[in-house]
Amino acid sequence: MVTINDLSFNPDYSSISVSTSDGFKIFNCEPFGEFYSSQESPLRKSISNSLEDSAGCQNPTHSKTDSQDTPARFPTAFLKMLFSTSLTIVVPQTQDNLGNRLLKIYNLKQNLKICELNFPSSIIDIKLNRKRLLVVLDTGQLYIYDLSCVRLLKILQLLFNEHDGDQKFIGDLSADDSSWLIIPVQSTNNQTDLLNAETGSQPSTPKLTPSDSVINTGSYSQYLEFTRNSSLSNLKKKNKLITLEDIKKDSEGWVVVYDTINLAPVVIFEAHHSTIARICISHRDNKVATASIKGTIIRIFDLKEFEGKVKVHKVKNLRRGHNLVKVNSLSFHNDNHILGCGSESNTIHLFKIHEEESDICTNENSEDRTNHNSDYEDSDGDTSKSSEDLNENLANLLISKPLDPVPMETEDKLSSSWFVKTKKLINNQYTSSIIKKLPYKDYFENLIWEPPQRSFAYIKLPEYAPHNEKDPRSNKVEIGFNNDLVFIASYHTGNFYQYQIPKQRGPVSSINEDDKREECLLISQFNLI
Repeated sequence: MVTINDLSFNPDYSSISVSTSDGFKIFNCEPFGEFYSSQESPLRKSISNSLEDSAGCQNPTHSKTDSQDTPARFPTAFLKMLFSTSLTIVVPQTQDNLGNRLLKIYNLKQNLKICELNFPSSIIDIKLNRKRLLVVLDTGQLYIYDLSCVRLLKILQLLFNEHDGDQKFIGDLSADDSSWLIIPVQSTNNQTDLLNAETGSQPSTPKLTPSDSVINTGSYSQYLEFTRNSSLSNLKKKNKLITLEDIKKDSEGWVVVYDTINLAPVVIFEAHHSTIARICISHRDNKVATASIKGTIIRIFDLKEFEGKVKVHKVKNLRRGHNLVKVNSLSFHNDNHILGCGSESNTIHLFKIHEEESDICTNENSEDRTNHNSDYEDSDGDTSKSSEDLNENLANLLISKPLDPVPMETEDKLSSSWFVKTKKLINNQYTSSIIKKLPYKDYFENLIWEPPQRSFAYIKLPEYAPHNEKDPRSNKVEIGFNNDLVFIASYHTGNFYQYQIPKQRGPVSSINEDDKREECLLISQFNLI
């Protein structure tokens, strides 16, 4: 039985690769068609020899006594493509217990192996763009290479949580030349050097093994961005130097944006109160999408540079659902107008993230303007209440007399109009002056004025993938886009689906139930294995 080890779109979603226990294939997404296979291409012999050399000819499938008519097997753990170029990263899957330690860089068009790299432990993830190659090992080491000359620049020591399962590395690398790496602060430890302390005045000279000493004691206060979501953070009260340990103790939901070009942090902000489960960065314009382990709220942070410093320009909340679930896929459309979200619920949600005039914040009072639509339901408190319940409770606090009993027949009408009435009550000079002094002012603004946005479309795959704790990828999918098409690649079946995105009518409100989400239309279905 063929096992899928990895499914990967190239950054512009024009191609998709599948790495299996038999080899790898590369397909064109639109129109769909296979254009490269490890078993049929002229490069097969070169790859075969490389695999035999790295595995010590221990794989019986490479025996010279095999019939020439029998397709050779070249197990592949990972294959990553650099946009639509011929540069390809291949990690062969070994048959021993030593792990997948070998990485090969190929030019598929010229059938040429450029170079190969050996690592001290097994490779679990690879990220690359035109300038950087990142290799993540199961021991937590993250190798940063200059892709132009395959020169090692730095090694970051990270910490992976056991409950992450298959997705041990949580983070993403931007596809553009800014080469920003986004990782949770919770993944750092006392050996993580983000300030380049271990190289001193020569940042270009890498230290090949992480230090055993505590090196993250430098101050990160200059990189902290306090959004409204972190307005109650204890870090704001600290006068001393702020370390990574201080940030980790404050909340599990802080993330750090790291510049892999200059090898220095860019900005650190709190994305959620809970542990981060998924991170994705857009192809352009520096939009970062995050999901916590609860999976109810997806947040999109728009990062902009003001006066030489990167800040959180605005925040958008997206409501995936009310039930706790693990988000295992996040992908931005190439034009940044749509975000795709896949989870263990076997449903893919599509969110509209158009920039509207009301969403754009000014550059003044950055502490008060950011995260203006933060949703506190993602906090560690009671998750049984919906945001609508919290909104109504807070609105009632501003009413001077108790609400009259509402007949059942008018309950639906009231639920859709209370928001407008409450807003009119507040929009006067006397009430506004009182609200400014209320202790629950932040809750009022965050929950009433900016409810989380619902998805405008969804996809239910024509397959059922039951959740399997032993195989976290059993119901995982990869999401890609091409104009008005959305591509879904399934780990469970190896199928590749093309769906038609319905016309966007605008964001779906979490309060107005008259706005119905539309189901995407299945256009075609293919098999990748």
